[in-house]
Amino acid sequence: MIKKIAVIILVGLLFCNTFGFDLGNILPNKQKDPWFAIDKLKHLSSSFMVTTTGYYIQNRIAGISKNQSINTAGIITISLGIGKELNDRRKPKGMFSIRDLITDVMGVFLAITFIQAIS
Repeated sequence: MIKKIAVIILVGLLFCNTFGFDLGNILPNKQKDPWFAIDKLKHLSSSFMVTTTGYYIQNRIAGISKNQSINTAGIITISLGIGKELNDRRKPKGMFSIRDLITDVMGVFLAITFIQAIS
């Protein structure tokens, strides 16, 4: 399920870039939210680490099946990302960044790919 969500988001992103639609236009107050920034690297790496750690704890320590562990770890990570963005929106001059969420999903997708490759 997580793979399907990641593929849909990536295809949507490619579609937007191909036809010239800039997701930055939907940001309030035209705030800057560049794709290539240290913030996006932090989102990607954090999502990767949370997903792989969640998988490891569930599968290797708690003995939960591989598929269940992957699904739960991915869902928890994406939920944390959504919660962080909702919290960011409440801060002064804060915003809900769809780009951060896309980067979070990409981190989960990379973690799942990594888990599948090593096990």
